Amino acid sequence: MRRTRNRSRTAFRTGVGLFAAAALVPMASLTATARPAATPDSATATAGTVAKQPAPVKPFVQGTQTVAAYDYDNAIHERVQVDVPGVDGDQNGITDQITVDIIRPGEAAAAGIDVPVIIQASPYYASDPKSYFDANGTRQVFSTWLDNYFVPRGYAFAYVDMPGTFRSTGCSDVGADLEVRGTKAVIDWLNNRVPGHTPAGAVAKADWSTGKAGMIGTSWNGTIANSVASTGVKGLETIVPIAAISSWYDYTRSNGVPYYDEYMGFLHDYVSNDLSPRCVQMTGEIEQDSDTRTGSYSRWWDPRNYRLDARKVKASVFVIHGLDDENVKTRQFGEWWDELTKQGVPRKIFLHQGVHLDGFSFRDAYVDQLHPWFDYWLQGLQNDIMKAPQATIMREDGSYTTESRWPTPGAKSTKLALSKPAGGDTGGLSIAAPTSDPISFTGTDKESVDSVVLDPTAPRTDRAVFVSNDLAQPVRLSGTGKVEVRVKVNKVAAGIKARLVDYGTATRYTSVSNIANTRTCWGDGNALDTGCFADTKINTAVSNAAVVIRTLADVGHYKSLDEKVSLQSGKWYDLTFELNADDVLFAAGHRLGLVLTVEPDNPSVPFTGATITLDPTKSSLTLPLAGATASLNSPEAPQARIAANQLAQPEPEKDPIKLMEQFVEASR
Repeated sequence: MRRTRNRSRTAFRTGVGLFAAAALVPMASLTATARPAATPDSATATAGTVAKQPAPVKPFVQGTQTVAAYDYDNAIHERVQVDVPGVDGDQNGITDQITVDIIRPGEAAAAGIDVPVIIQASPYYASDPKSYFDANGTRQVFSTWLDNYFVPRGYAFAYVDMPGTFRSTGCSDVGADLEVRGTKAVIDWLNNRVPGHTPAGAVAKADWSTGKAGMIGTSWNGTIANSVASTGVKGLETIVPIAAISSWYDYTRSNGVPYYDEYMGFLHDYVSNDLSPRCVQMTGEIEQDSDTRTGSYSRWWDPRNYRLDARKVKASVFVIHGLDDENVKTRQFGEWWDELTKQGVPRKIFLHQGVHLDGFSFRDAYVDQLHPWFDYWLQGLQNDIMKAPQATIMREDGSYTTESRWPTPGAKSTKLALSKPAGGDTGGLSIAAPTSDPISFTGTDKESVDSVVLDPTAPRTDRAVFVSNDLAQPVRLSGTGKVEVRVKVNKVAAGIKARLVDYGTATRYTSVSNIANTRTCWGDGNALDTGCFADTKINTAVSNAAVVIRTLADVGHYKSLDEKVSLQSGKWYDLTFELNADDVLFAAGHRLGLVLTVEPDNPSVPFTGATITLDPTKSSLTLPLAGATASLNSPEAPQARIAANQLAQPEPEKDPIKLMEQFVEASR
């Protein structure tokens, strides 16, 4: 179900749904490379690789990705406190102030050259070791590659402590107005619209900045980029949200089912600096107002739903997301992308097969697009990045493909019928019209796990399985699908989970990992911050099946996400819910599978299990498909056993503490 302003959030079944070119200066003498050849992980891995050269007369490098201009050792480090006019989130009678750590090219400052700024805002910097700061509290180490790489290339780089976290005053409100207005103030300060101060209280002006800023970050750090962009603030030219949230409701719930008990309060308590009694008090208020007990949507979530303000977005957007991210699920980028598309926002997308990961996990493939993206939008360099394909997609085997746009051109909404042939244990999945009797399946008080999809033709009472015939040719899913079911339940509450499965033997991505003893220096560095990182590799394995989409829904929210109802035993309910967005290539000879299970509907309410009865004749699976969809035209289910005893991507554990650790680690 999608929510848009001036439109009712109705039942599931209703659609729940440049800058002018600057003169370039010849810089042939600057020949140091950005990424030297891999070196052994030893003392021979140099701290800095950028040649020491005089500053150019422009703040950027001529259109090449292999040249740097400024000496990292000469960079200026400073700390600024930015006022948030009109905001006193901690209610102490003092205007909130946001702490900004900045590193910028020293030679540019000496020459009076203004530079743009790349910003990474975060609620997590309190965990940085004290060794990252000098005796005056000025940051010397930025725990990322971005400063090492971009500062020598004519950019300032800034860390921002979000409101109510680490050294910023005010209170965090987990994605809402206090968080957004506080972080937005940094863009305003860069453009001389709000005041800033040094730690000693002197006036601090960003008279070294062009006023053009980009925001980048992973997880919560990328989420704040989405939120600030949704204000339309002038000066924010581009954002790069990586594994980022676009709606906090859809991050903590799935179609009315909360993932965890009291999670919003947990998040607030986790990041709050607790400098004010008011901030401590907010933990309980946030949890109460978020209403875990029903899982329903309310107006309280609107400020945390940035899709509602997509029309205000003036920045370009480069989306990065993992297609198997079960932390920040793919609907977060899918629905955000759809809204940006409607508004004509300049955009690009990089989709990989991984989980909750930073784009830098994929090194060259990612940086080779990110660098020209920033050069174009922040430096005004007329490179070819906007002429390049809009989408880069890692395929299931770890290779990369590109598309002129995403979802893939030619993908059509294709409705697949569910059926159960006489005497068969596995239902059919096809374009043809269904003929079938009702199917019942039972769940316990525990969530199901991905192994439920194995051996799909074996009789089991805990699932309903629908499998297509063998595909004569490849079929591709690209975009967002939906499930429509008519069900009745023997209890007052129940959730239902849909898993889309690729049945068939193939070499599939499993993970990305570091390569032992090899490191590459991404930019310049020094003894404190070398800028050198372990190289990575893509790991694959042969498997017989992969769960490619998992989506959960609460039957009790069949009318609307705004209201949860108690179900009546024996009554039929029509429930429609969107699947998480995806891009999947089903190979010739493979089969599409849909596996439905019964799930607890709320972690805050005891659940003893339930039986769901499904009417296949009134149920369907609709997918955005391209390719030889005629292969799906047979209504008959396969009678032979499908070998599927190994999953490529088992469902990860769902412990809130572990989830938070993933959230934090990906953000750093």
